[in-house]
Amino acid sequence: MKKVIAIILVLIIALILLGSRFSFKIGNTTIGKPNDEISIKEDKDLTKSPFQKKYLDREGLIIVNLWATWCKPCLEEMPILERIATENKNVKLVFLSIDKDSSELQSYLSKNTINDVTFENKNYRKAIRNFLDGKDKNNLLYTEVVPKTYVIKNGKVLYKEEGAVNYEEFSKKINLFK
Repeated sequence: MKKVIAIILVLIIALILLGSRFSFKIGNTTIGKPNDEISIKEDKDLTKSPFQKKYLDREGLIIVNLWATWCKPCLEEMPILERIATENKNVKLVFLSIDKDSSELQSYLSKNTINDVTFENKNYRKAIRNFLDGKDKNNLLYTEVVPKTYVIKNGKVLYKEEGAVNYEEFSKKINLFK
């Protein structure tokens, strides 16, 4: 009886150890460690990021939209945000995905042309999120609410909106910040 219990314990421990090295999916849920995480090594220093250099260090308005491939309201509001950016030449629009599965995101981006900065900022995603939500660089806790849209001017977040934007209302907001 003791041998049987010992064997069962060894098997359980082996499964736990193996489970931490591999992953598998059941439906949309990943069990174990994902192999294709977008973030490899997070850098807390936003000043080194392409996001800082391309968007925060420039003049004009920047709209940053947090989105995900699985978020229907996110996908529905993209044309609205693109229309607003097209109508306002001084506005730069960028998208930042919260997707954890890089293959899903890559698949979406290969079929849809949007200015998504996720991959070029893969090591700075948490730093960017902390900046957008006004949190300390060491505070890596934030909600996964999407869509979420931010208006930035001169490196400062002036406005944020959770949930899908309305064209008329968001256009008026943008005009206030010009």
